[in-house]
Amino acid sequence: MEIVERFLDLLLFALCVLAILSAGSALVVRMLTFGISRVEALTLSLGLGTVIVAYGVLTLGLLGLLHRTAFYLWLGFCYAVGIAELVRLRKSERFVAPFSETWSDLAMTERVWVWLLVLLNFLAMLLCFVPPTLQTEWDSLSYHLAVPKLYWMEGRIHYIAFSHHAQFPMTAQMLYLLGLGLTNLKSTAVAKLFHWLFFVLCQLTLLCWGTATKQRSLRHGLFAAALFASLPIAFFEATTAYVDLALTAYGLLCLFAISRFHSQPDGKWLITAGIFAGAAAGTKYTGLLLVGLLFPFGAWAIWRTREPRWSHLALGIFLALLFASPWYVKNWLWTGNPVFPFAYSVFGGKNWSKEMAQTYTTSNREFGGSRDILTFLAMPFNLTLNEIRFGHCARKWLGVCKQQGECGMQWKCGKFDNQDMPVLGVGLMPLALTPAVILVCALEGLPFAVSVPILAMLGWFAWWFMEAQYLRYLLPALGCLAVLLGWGASRLIGMGVLTGIFARVTISVGLVYALIVALWQSVTLTPLPVAIGLVSNEDFLRTVEPTYRVAEFVNRALPRRAVIATYGFPLGYYFDRRYFWADGGHNRLIRYEKLRGVDDLVREWHRLGVTHIVIDWKFVPRESDFGRWVSEGIRRGLLEQLWQEGTKEVLEVARRRRQ
Repeated sequence: MEIVERFLDLLLFALCVLAILSAGSALVVRMLTFGISRVEALTLSLGLGTVIVAYGVLTLGLLGLLHRTAFYLWLGFCYAVGIAELVRLRKSERFVAPFSETWSDLAMTERVWVWLLVLLNFLAMLLCFVPPTLQTEWDSLSYHLAVPKLYWMEGRIHYIAFSHHAQFPMTAQMLYLLGLGLTNLKSTAVAKLFHWLFFVLCQLTLLCWGTATKQRSLRHGLFAAALFASLPIAFFEATTAYVDLALTAYGLLCLFAISRFHSQPDGKWLITAGIFAGAAAGTKYTGLLLVGLLFPFGAWAIWRTREPRWSHLALGIFLALLFASPWYVKNWLWTGNPVFPFAYSVFGGKNWSKEMAQTYTTSNREFGGSRDILTFLAMPFNLTLNEIRFGHCARKWLGVCKQQGECGMQWKCGKFDNQDMPVLGVGLMPLALTPAVILVCALEGLPFAVSVPILAMLGWFAWWFMEAQYLRYLLPALGCLAVLLGWGASRLIGMGVLTGIFARVTISVGLVYALIVALWQSVTLTPLPVAIGLVSNEDFLRTVEPTYRVAEFVNRALPRRAVIATYGFPLGYYFDRRYFWADGGHNRLIRYEKLRGVDDLVREWHRLGVTHIVIDWKFVPRESDFGRWVSEGIRRGLLEQLWQEGTKEVLEVARRRRQ
């Protein structure tokens, strides 16, 4: 039965992808007037289609039409609009040859790389069928999947006051909402597969990059795709319902379109770049960087080509702002801050405070090392060995750590993620290839199609280094770096026998290492037997995920109209009841500084309609005021314990306070 369910989920996802391709091809077919290759048509159709389908789901959600009938009608509309265009694209003879090289021109080693890439992508797809757990997908359980689920349960997109994450741009999450809705919340696989699709889209875009250079090199694109796919962090992200690969894909597509305008100066490329820049800004706040770069990069391309396509550039910028705007306008209307919870000192924000804003900024800046020149110079080394610390953080290695005694931030400081695991690294290739590629740049110079992503990468890295040294935030920059390294590796192979051997050995070792790490993940983090249905999702979650056992009790024992306040437990995805995060650090729904005892606290719960509370005492000190109030509430009969396992406890709030 589990295997059949996996197959049905995969079939449902395939139907969604067909709708995406149909909608995207309806736009791409308009580009055939100046000629593109078939691989570019596929890539652009996939990219534009995800934007169209996601914003269609957003529209349905804002109109309060979140139900399966509406979703099927929307997918049917996409078929009706674009399926004929998709067939026409497949049969069209107006495509140009994408590359100067063909499959037969590739060496045997390079053909083996292609099959390794296919294997990596197939394995990543399978692992998407493993349900999210705290160890692998904290953000999915807290908001990437949890917020779309709350939308679906309400039948509309609405203001969620308890989580600042719910105000982030959510273009990618609209696809997750589609996946959750089509399965009626019975499976996360379809939603997670959409993020895997962005992983594939990143590789397709990098493969196409060879068409943007004068050499039209297949090796350039193939090597770039291999470099990106070999990043352990990219593979790991592809098995989650995060959004960083979606941001990376839209960013790469935007920069690719600008690069293609330079090699083939038709203004439609600038319009396309604008759409993808807007989609990037609608996926994550950091995507605003692409909108900011659209004018200078577009103007640079126009100046280089001597083709005055200023009206097309202006239209592209307008479309970028248009596609980004729904999320920022929504935030402004609901919170008073278009980039909530950031820029609080400028815009303020509902259910937020100056202290919370400062704490949030500090929390982001605690990752990684310091912001000094030594840390900057050592960053390539530290990124490569992110998961290997030998008991010391990077700042101690460099001699710039001033901490005396035991470090309270040892789990964060000097690290680029919450955990030390092989999948949370960049692998071997970037550090191994970069010095040689820099020499190639010095000898040959950089083509425009490589210069554009490198400048974007430098801007992204500068923000990342100063603000939030969290590894997955760097993925868009790593995608841009893959363009440079792919181009450099293709030039190294053409320079001579020794340089060619070096490049091929380095890429081969990097891909093998990536495959080993992927297999490790399929054994330890996201077990392959669960992915293929040999072990049920429920049995797996009961074994490895304590939050699921809480959710099972809540969904079985609590009434449908229950409202749950959670403490130390911001992971409500598996709840089928209404809930909110009640901790003071998440929002201002309860003003704890004004409370004087358990009576005031119970009064606040009644005001918010709370019927039950869930507490994880691992993260809530029992000796705190709240802990003492809960103990007093139980003693006085204001609270009744319903369930407890380990540090997790479920309590019922008395309807009327007893004296």
